[in-house]
Amino acid sequence: MRRRLIATPLAMQAVSLPELKGKILESARLDGETEEWVFQFSGKICLQASAPWRLVVENRIRLGWRDHGHRFGLARPVDASERLPIGSSVTEASIDDPTGDLSVGFVGGAILEVFNDSCGYEGWILNGPGANTYVVAQGGGTIVRSSD
Repeated sequence: MRRRLIATPLAMQAVSLPELKGKILESARLDGETEEWVFQFSGKICLQASAPWRLVVENRIRLGWRDHGHRFGLARPVDASERLPIGSSVTEASIDDPTGDLSVGFVGGAILEVFNDSCGYEGWILNGPGANTYVVAQGGGTIVRSSD
């Protein structure tokens, strides 16, 4: 007799990330050498995302981490800088515990979601402000802060 497996949702608890609140997304680029997306915020804060991410606007995926430069049948390739909320300020940011997923909300309703997708690799790193200030989403979902 086969047993039916039933998935049980994780009990997620959002942990606030006040370092980003009110900061403006100044730029975003794909670092071809490291294959990380680098999101630069005002106040010398930088998010390096090596894990998959997506931008959700009005409950639809507006952009995904692999979309930049692809045509998808469009007249010209997708340009991430045209779809990301460059110049918008962060209204809220949080980390899901226990997965280490990151959610960054912007004025206008756009949400950047970074999925920590590995049991071993770091999914994302938030650096700054300051030389030794950071938050790291380690493999498996553990979050490490420079003050830890």
